[in-house]
Amino acid sequence: MRKSLFLAALGLGVAGGMGMGTGRTALAQEPAHQHMSGMPAAADAGPAPLYKNLGTLHSKISTKTPAAQQYFDQGLRLTWGFNHEEAIASYTEATRRDSTCAMCWWGIAFARGPNINAPMDTAAVKPAWAALQKARANAAGATPRERDMIAALARRYSPDPAAPRPPLDSAFARAMGQVAKKYPRDPEAQVVYADAIMNLSPWNYYADRGKTPRPQTGELVATLERTIERYPNHPGACHLYIHAVEASTNPGRAVPCANRLARTMPGAGHLVHMPSHIYMRVGRYDLVAAHNHDAVGQDEGYLQDRKPTGFYKYTYYPHNYHMMYAGLIFLGRGGDAVETARKLVSVVPAEVTKQVPPLEYFFPTPYWAMARFERWDELLAEPAPAAHQRYTGGMWRYARGLALAAKGKMDEAKVEHDSVVAIAREVSKEQPAGINSAKVLLQLAEQHLAGRLAAAQGDTARAIAAYEAAMKIEDELTYDEPPAWYHPIRLELGAVKLGQGKAGAAEKLYREDLEHWPNNGWALHGLARSLRAQKKNGEAAKVEAQFRKEWRRADVKLAGR
Repeated sequence: MRKSLFLAALGLGVAGGMGMGTGRTALAQEPAHQHMSGMPAAADAGPAPLYKNLGTLHSKISTKTPAAQQYFDQGLRLTWGFNHEEAIASYTEATRRDSTCAMCWWGIAFARGPNINAPMDTAAVKPAWAALQKARANAAGATPRERDMIAALARRYSPDPAAPRPPLDSAFARAMGQVAKKYPRDPEAQVVYADAIMNLSPWNYYADRGKTPRPQTGELVATLERTIERYPNHPGACHLYIHAVEASTNPGRAVPCANRLARTMPGAGHLVHMPSHIYMRVGRYDLVAAHNHDAVGQDEGYLQDRKPTGFYKYTYYPHNYHMMYAGLIFLGRGGDAVETARKLVSVVPAEVTKQVPPLEYFFPTPYWAMARFERWDELLAEPAPAAHQRYTGGMWRYARGLALAAKGKMDEAKVEHDSVVAIAREVSKEQPAGINSAKVLLQLAEQHLAGRLAAAQGDTARAIAAYEAAMKIEDELTYDEPPAWYHPIRLELGAVKLGQGKAGAAEKLYREDLEHWPNNGWALHGLARSLRAQKKNGEAAKVEAQFRKEWRRADVKLAGR
């Protein structure tokens, strides 16, 4: 991990240690499936070591070989830590120790399937099917529960790589529902069932900005809550529960899970990171930065030791920086946010985005960080991105437009706006940026920049119309964490309303923003100004005190936005 004043300044370690290596010690919506294909093939991780810092999760299986049990448990821990490549290596080692262990083969087959962050690669179909057949062939020596788990998994797969996934995923979820009902006190049956439900509509569990659960979300949440009540330290249950409720209007119910998850598997970087999904939604941006700082340390140790080349390296590891950057923006720490954004794009080679277009989502973050903190000269000195990165190029043009408008160079800013419009038209709606559409995000950028240009020219009516159009797009984005758009449009519209003398309307917008992003200093500042404008001085004083608390480590002073 790079040593810097920023990392030292965090000073809020939550995990300790340096990675998952055996010699280390430590504490501890559009469905995503449509977009995360094309990842560079993972290299064989080689024989799996037994790690010392992945917690104590244990699920007794039918084997007379202690080492097979150990490797199965480790595979299960890694599965729930979403390190599927490494989980497969552990399950495979378990089968080497006991080739008749049905559940060890089950583990390989299960880990090769889809998960909420990635579809099942067609290249995984053959080895998954082969492992499943091995599990079935050895099922005579398994317990009834294990045979039921294997039979349910058989509903998930077909030997045909072209077989459509939705019917198979639905059949698996139904089968696991029966297994979970038959074994209500078995935590793995419950968590595998919850995972199966989530894979029916990954990252799409609520509508209306979290107000309306999707049809199966109630069953998902209830299953996980029952499991957590009985097994509060189950890392898989807590991990999935965070994902199941983070987009809801009540993410705070997962705070107890968030508070203990990193300690359940302290060497798993992704689980050290995961609490930040809830801390972001409940306004603990300091903990967002701290957990992701520590997750970077864990993952860099793992990358150094095992040198993975697939999904984990190019998604989960940079995702730590992405979340840290977002938390730092909410804390008002501009210098650290820009540094973190630059580090983010440095760990994902631009060439990889040719194979995996969704990863281009990371690349505008330095422009966004500079724009958010009005570092206009630095932004204008930024070179153009790689030619094949059209989405990133559009966001570069957008950010330059903001900078030029702020400097009063309206003609040049208009040229940049026109470029954004042209690129937004050119980009296909199917091109992903994370789990949202690159085209839709460019359209949002186009409207935001149009609003800034209109406001700079004193055309308030046109500015409001553009911001309202941008806000509508923002509200309809598929939930993502960190948020798909870096700058809540309600803040922008609130500032314009306040400038019009419509302090009540501005107050409403700032309060709406705080509902979704509690303790957000940007919104608190605007809310306090709107309250002062309405002579609500007592309430304003309380909000100002809260703002000072949240902004205590910020390096920027706020004016109108």
